Amino acid sequence: MENTLTTTLRRAKSFLILALVVLAIYQTGRLWFVHMASRNFFDYVTARFVPSIPERSSEFVRPMRVVRGVGDGLFAIRYSEHMDELARNYFDMVITELLTSGRFIGVFETDHERILSHPVFVYEYAFAMPGDVFPLAFNPRATTFLTARGISVFESVAVWPSYEGQDVRVFFINGSQMWEFVLDAAREQFRGYIQPVSPNLLHFVSAALQGYEYLPAGSFVARSGDVGSAYFPVIVSNPYRAHLGGTLHDIRNRVAHFFDNPATINERVAGDGVWTFSNIHTVVRYFGSDVLEYSSFRPRRTSTVTSFLDDFSAAWAFINDDPHVIAENEVFLTGFEPRGAGYVFWFGYIVDNFPILLIEGWEVSSADDILPAPIEVVVEQGRVVRYRRLAHNFRTDTTHSWLELDFDRFMEGHEGPLAGLRLGYRMTPWENRLRVAWWGWYEEVDDCEYNYDYDNE
Repeated sequence: MENTLTTTLRRAKSFLILALVVLAIYQTGRLWFVHMASRNFFDYVTARFVPSIPERSSEFVRPMRVVRGVGDGLFAIRYSEHMDELARNYFDMVITELLTSGRFIGVFETDHERILSHPVFVYEYAFAMPGDVFPLAFNPRATTFLTARGISVFESVAVWPSYEGQDVRVFFINGSQMWEFVLDAAREQFRGYIQPVSPNLLHFVSAALQGYEYLPAGSFVARSGDVGSAYFPVIVSNPYRAHLGGTLHDIRNRVAHFFDNPATINERVAGDGVWTFSNIHTVVRYFGSDVLEYSSFRPRRTSTVTSFLDDFSAAWAFINDDPHVIAENEVFLTGFEPRGAGYVFWFGYIVDNFPILLIEGWEVSSADDILPAPIEVVVEQGRVVRYRRLAHNFRTDTTHSWLELDFDRFMEGHEGPLAGLRLGYRMTPWENRLRVAWWGWYEEVDDCEYNYDYDNE
């Protein structure tokens, strides 16, 4: 009896195993033969493995600044993470919906007065945003949404929130052209975003609404007498020269994080007077112009393939891992270009809601060696191979009285339309206390460019 029971159990187990094998073969056949035969295999896989949003892509598409207005000609401007959280969340929500259900109206000549005369958010970039990369941060399947409408690059995005029952409208602006879209599928979702300009922000008036010629590099000017048209100065410090001007030992301690094993660092003053720290794979140089430079000579794998956003993510992570880039100095992307097997990225700083301006760049080792922005990162195949930045930190000096802005005084005695206008803390090699300064320039005449600088002294 016992032997019969044992035999029965064995047969049951064998039958169960056989059934599972048959089921597995059937399911595999459904995947590999049925779908491949109907040419739907790759659609099948794609539907189950949705492309993920690339790492750090949200940082790449983060606007340099946001201009917010209610249609009365008065605007508030916030730079980068200092912008209203509401404004950035609204931007992400609108663009995500646009790439899914937005309706294209057409391409027109840019009409700033029309755009700014309505309640509006304007999201501005410091560089030409690629139309094929931008959608990846919101919907990886919508790569061609903008390029299919002719948008290869753009400089800003203007959004009309739903107002008095109207649909949300989105304008992609690039110079003299704008592409208009409308969102009418989720009207209720976008209500409630019209708010007065906050009285504690610096107030700006749009040149486009005040009879001035539109200024391509900044159409907003702070008018004298407006509430809040004042600012604190900024103190410039250098952590590498904190003690008696700095020594090799001081600087070595502050660059050790660039090396896998700090015990292998060789330090010396090179023949050109540059303080140099190195081992077999890494060289860090500190120039007399207060520029720090990191170079990596590790062998690179030629088989490694990375995307543009992979390279950007590597640059962003490298900066965030530098302990001497302090939190008060917010970093934002100012531009990029292909270089060799990768890209070079340039970054600027925001301090107290104004950018640090390097109007003519920063001389590093000679007149031919210019750092165009406070931070420069070269990435190849997802690895940082060169990193240069100003050694300085910037902090708001709240111990001094506020200083007033006066745009009318800035314009006194200067005729003709401005081609561009910038406002920020202008960085120079000989100053350690910065004031907000206007910087304007006119159209080129006979190969000459006329500039004017004013800092309300």
